[in-house]
Order: sequence, then structure tokens, then C-alpha cells
Amino acid sequence: MPIISIEKLTDTYKSILSARGMQTESAARLAEGFVEMANEGIYSHGINRFPVFISQVDKGQIKLNETPECVNSMGALEQWDCHYGPGVLNGLICADRAMELARQYGIGMVGMRHSNHWMRGGSYVLRMAREGFAGIAATNSTAVMPAWGGKDHRLGTNPLIMAIAGEPPVLVDCSMSQYSYGQLQNYVLADKELPVIGGYDDAGELTKDPHVLWKNKRILPMGFWKGSSMSIVLDMMLTAITGGHSVPALTEDMGGEFGVSQFLIAIDLSKTIDASQFSAEMKRIREYVLSSEPAESGTVQIAGSSIEKFIEKHREAGGIEIHEQIWEQIQALLS
Repeated sequence: MPIISIEKLTDTYKSILSARGMQTESAARLAEGFVEMANEGIYSHGINRFPVFISQVDKGQIKLNETPECVNSMGALEQWDCHYGPGVLNGLICADRAMELARQYGIGMVGMRHSNHWMRGGSYVLRMAREGFAGIAATNSTAVMPAWGGKDHRLGTNPLIMAIAGEPPVLVDCSMSQYSYGQLQNYVLADKELPVIGGYDDAGELTKDPHVLWKNKRILPMGFWKGSSMSIVLDMMLTAITGGHSVPALTEDMGGEFGVSQFLIAIDLSKTIDASQFSAEMKRIREYVLSSEPAESGTVQIAGSSIEKFIEKHREAGGIEIHEQIWEQIQALLS
């Protein structure tokens, strides 16, 4: 597989966006957002999904030069209309606003309607954690997962995402499906079996075969009935808090994954706990967990701890290794 430098990947993205009329400064920020995700190890959304993103731009579903605006302010809670602009930029702008509100009130929440897929949702709460905050985020999607006990698609994967400051920050980016479709695609491209069951085959039997699940899309909710219930209540909250589209509305009315509803919450930890106490408590939690006796297979890890390893890996390699098929798709967008 080819290794593409960070600079070349960024320039390629910028050229593709600029060719579609995106303003120069916004194109640069959006390209850098995609590449940062990939450089931190999230190839599924920083690279693999870029051609899908551009296909939505070309269909008119994503408005490259639209920006979010506040349409309702209620103290620490604001509603923003994103006007179908790029989800990555919406996320970055609204994450910054949530932190501004948190600095004033201790907590800040921005509900976002008419947004678009923001790719790796962890990017926005990680941005908060790196500034010393705790962050919580969620987004809905079209119906792409069966409800527990069902066969056809009635639920979104509706990720719930959390991060908290630390050395390094802790980040959990959790789709309500056992495997996100982005991660599932990674296994399809690598032609590798899933480590644990991911859904049902055509005969209704549990399977680890990513090719079968990529085709029939009978993916499992995370934690079986628990993930199914979480997906439903998250959609209800997202719809009520933002005043935007629900999973049924996206699926039946919009007919595609655009105009989604999202929220971002920032908590200013400097207002909730003394800095030295925070440092000591976080250190104790880490050490307590990491001192676990290892199981027969696997190692004990804390979420988010591998980000710097990916960055160093790409630095040493001179770039990011990209699947030939995906790189060909990206380059074809230049023509």
C-alpha cells in the first residue's frame, strides 16, 4: 500500500475542495481536520470516508461554504443551525463555543441541527480535553442497524462520545453498534475476520465475517439490548435538544445521512475540582486500572492512550499508509 505524506494528503484534500468552490481558508481548515483524524489513527473517517463526503457535496447535500449560527440562546445552552455545512467544521466551531459557555457558566452545551456527518466525533471532545475540559458529544444518523429483536433497520448507530483532560487525555468514541461501519470497512479492506461477533449472517446466525455484514448490514447493537435502548434514547434527546431531524426523519423524509442532529457539552474542570486534586485522582484511577492482572490474552489499556503512538508511527514512516483502492478513489476526485 502507498505511503502518502501528511503534506500531500492535506494538499490533495484542499485541491479537491477548492475545485468545488470552497473558500480557501475554510478548505484548508477542513482538509486539516480530515488529516488530523487520520494521523491520530482513525483512517476509517479521516481517509476512507472522504470520497463519500465529496459524493454528498456533489449531490448538493453538503453546502461547503455554509457556516453554523446561533438561533436560540438560553444561558449555558444554545441551539445552532448548521445550514447543512460540512460536519467537521460545524463540530470545530461549536466545540469552541461550548467551551466559551463553560468558561462562563461552568458547563456549556450546543445543540446542532441541520448538520452533517462530523466524521470522528472524538475530535471535538478531544479538543476540549486538550484545553483542560471534560467533553460529551452525540450525533444521530439514518437507520442502519436493527433494533434488538428486529431484522430490518430502525436505529441509527448514534455514537456517544466522552473525553476528559489528562496525560494523555482519555477518549471514548462509542458507536451504539458493536462495530461502526467505518471500522467494519477496515476489516473488509484488510480481509480479516472480526475479533468478536459483529452481527447476523443471512441465516440469522451470529458471525465474525465482515464481508457478510458489510453486504447485509445486520450489525449487532453494542451490548445487545443495552446498545439498542441507548440508540433510541440518544435519538430522542438529540431531536428534543436541537429541534432537528430524528433518525426516522433522516431515513424517511431526507432519504440520506445529511441534516443530522448533534450536541456538544463542555465542562470546565477548573471550576469543579482543585488542579492538584484532579491530577492526583486521575493518576490514581489510571494506576489502579493498569495494575490489573492481565488476562490470558490481551493487555489492559485506557482509551485514547494510543493516539500519540499513531502520530509517531506516521512521522517515522514519512506518512500514512493508505489502501490502494481508497487512494485511487481520492485521486479520481481531482479530475
